[in-house]
Amino acid sequence: MRIVARSLVFGGVVLALTAAVSWGEEPVRENGATRWNGAGAALEKAGRGISNVTLGFIVEWPKTVVRESETHGPVFGLTVGLIKGMGLGVGRTLVGVYELVTFPLPNGSDYAPVLEPGTPFSTARTERFLDTPVR
Repeated sequence: MRIVARSLVFGGVVLALTAAVSWGEEPVRENGATRWNGAGAALEKAGRGISNVTLGFIVEWPKTVVRESETHGPVFGLTVGLIKGMGLGVGRTLVGVYELVTFPLPNGSDYAPVLEPGTPFSTARTERFLDTPVR
């Protein structure tokens, strides 16, 4: 009974802190676009985390193989693109775990994605990984 009571108290404290940290909505202007900080941005970060954890590896490596094949040819795409895509897939999955665990907390000053694009569904090439350009 004590464990249940402690768990409920701990869960309530975590929930209260999460709501307190992520509640204030403040606009952030970046490159002509407006992003919001606060509860909506925190939930968006949690959604990115869920999609990256569940589909990051599955979607990232075939997408990278196709992109590299289109750019450099099929042999390059099937060799280097496969290795690069698997690395980006593992990275995207780990970033998803990070974003899901830390969704109520901003990354620095806002809730911007760690990876660009933020989800694996975008047709854009993965350009930035942990503030390092992907070549």
